Amino acid sequence: MKDLQEQQETIQTKKKSGLYPPVRRKKSKILLRFLIIIFSLAAVFIIGITVFLLSGKYSLLRRTQGASPNLTDPEPEKTENSYVEAAATPDPSYVWKEGWVRYNDKVYEYNDDIMTFLIMGIDKMTPVKAAKDPTDGGQADGLFLLVADPDDKNVKVIAVNRDTMVDVYMYGFEEDGITPVIQAQITVQHGFGDGMEQSCEATVDAVSKLFYDLPISGYAAINMGAIPDLVWAVDGVDVCVLEDMTKLSPAWKEGASIHLYGKSAYDYVHYRDITVYESARMRLARQKQFLSLYIAKLKEKVKEDITLPLQVYQLIDKYMVTNVSADQAAYLATQMVDYSFDGENIYTLEGTTVVGEEYEEFYPDKDALKDLMIQIFYREVDPKELTSAQ
Repeated sequence: MKDLQEQQETIQTKKKSGLYPPVRRKKSKILLRFLIIIFSLAAVFIIGITVFLLSGKYSLLRRTQGASPNLTDPEPEKTENSYVEAAATPDPSYVWKEGWVRYNDKVYEYNDDIMTFLIMGIDKMTPVKAAKDPTDGGQADGLFLLVADPDDKNVKVIAVNRDTMVDVYMYGFEEDGITPVIQAQITVQHGFGDGMEQSCEATVDAVSKLFYDLPISGYAAINMGAIPDLVWAVDGVDVCVLEDMTKLSPAWKEGASIHLYGKSAYDYVHYRDITVYESARMRLARQKQFLSLYIAKLKEKVKEDITLPLQVYQLIDKYMVTNVSADQAAYLATQMVDYSFDGENIYTLEGTTVVGEEYEEFYPDKDALKDLMIQIFYREVDPKELTSAQ
């Protein structure tokens, strides 16, 4: 017993002196546990990101679920010369579904996979804040419908003329709970209200009604003061001047190639000479040109730095009011990577401009507008769906 005790004491003494090295776990077991921890954390992260993105996706889809433009026609009469003959079924019986539209001897249905967003450029240079006066919300000098179509993986943009005449609700001037309504240019609708969510929602409603109650998935209203920061983020944009603008700069002659950077970009997209007929349409053409070139430049820069979209968002955040949440924005960003966009996919409304009592007034051509709606927001119904055996 005594010998055993002495041996143990000797071993402890040698351990303390370093003669016996400490017992170590096998490296392979340590590495295995480390890998298990890493993979577990990665799995949790991926699941969290997936849930986050799915939350954004489904919240966007719920916003317009079951909604469609009001272009529907009543059930057509059965006639020998009906468009249904295209189904190549003798003596067909009609199977007409709610929401179908008959147009140019074809039948279409609304593509409810499409997501549409209204981008508003507000005529203010300062960061956003609630308006103290009900007419000081700022005019929407730029109105663009951004349409993401999953069928062809394309982004299309519809530019809306600021002088388009619509019913404008004068929020802030209610009497007996009734909001006055006037016929005015669509640009002023944002000006009535708080300059924040109320103004944005009123403008979204006006644009939706203009496009036959078009469902709009979200909006972003950006004060013009954000333009210099947006352009700095992509190191400027090169444009060919579309009209004589030497009042702003001697170098800005029609046809001249210029590099827009900072404040010059704001001047290019914002300037208009109100003494010139259809100056709003001319400015809209410049805005359309700039938007196309800016998006192309942004896509190039994103290839060099994938964090650029987040940087741009942070730059304009103080200038922006939006109802697109973080999870929705993240979902959209992951989807837009695979979408294409070019200048050919920017559309403007056809119509007539007249001089009103004070300002120019633009009246869209209803047939052309309906044609544009069918082209962008609808898809043709398979003729086989139009008939069934009696």
